[in-house]
Amino acid sequence: MSGSSEQHFEPAASLETPALQPRLGSRPPLKRTSLGVLGTRRDVYRAKLVFYLFLVSLGVFFAAGMASYYIIRTQSFQPVTLEYLQLRLPLTFWLSTLTLLFISGFLQASVWAVRREYQVVFRRFLIFAWISALVFLGIQYFGLMELIDTHFSRIDGSSKAYGLCFTMAFLHALHVLGGMGFLGFVIWQAFHLRYDHERNYAVEHCAAYWHFLDVVWVSMLLTFVITG
Repeated sequence: MSGSSEQHFEPAASLETPALQPRLGSRPPLKRTSLGVLGTRRDVYRAKLVFYLFLVSLGVFFAAGMASYYIIRTQSFQPVTLEYLQLRLPLTFWLSTLTLLFISGFLQASVWAVRREYQVVFRRFLIFAWISALVFLGIQYFGLMELIDTHFSRIDGSSKAYGLCFTMAFLHALHVLGGMGFLGFVIWQAFHLRYDHERNYAVEHCAAYWHFLDVVWVSMLLTFVITG
């Protein structure tokens, strides 16, 4: 064989070369989310823990409010009882309850869609949820006005239950308004393609927040109905 037919092979890159060696002391790969940069999986769990502790604190706040309403309504610690008007909930409250359930359904569907990379469907469900939230506030306005009108219709204090019901429902509506801000932020991020099947923590948290508002509202309605 002639020398011209000899084949020359480049030596394979060794694992000892600096290019293939891990960088000592370097930070772990970053996982970018819509709400910031999380360095490790532990940071993700911490963020979720903080969020759910926030929901627990809100739950304690609303539970204390409902307990206060129950005590005042049943006059548990009053030496002299007062004949209260029977609380008749506005019919619009039942319609707004249905709307609130639709919001949770749309958001849960958006979580399902983004996990499967159905980006168009995902954004559509988010918009449906935001519009439904706007409808909820519009319906709730008429119910709140009915409660406050009844509250001021008596001067003997017998309509106090209507004022208390108005206060609880109004506080819930304020948290719905805050939830709309959160949802609006998620929608803005979704249209900038910030979410996919791995990075959707904000979408899950937004859906969980609205599920929480569902539970609070239904619990409030049950309290109002039971106390009468």
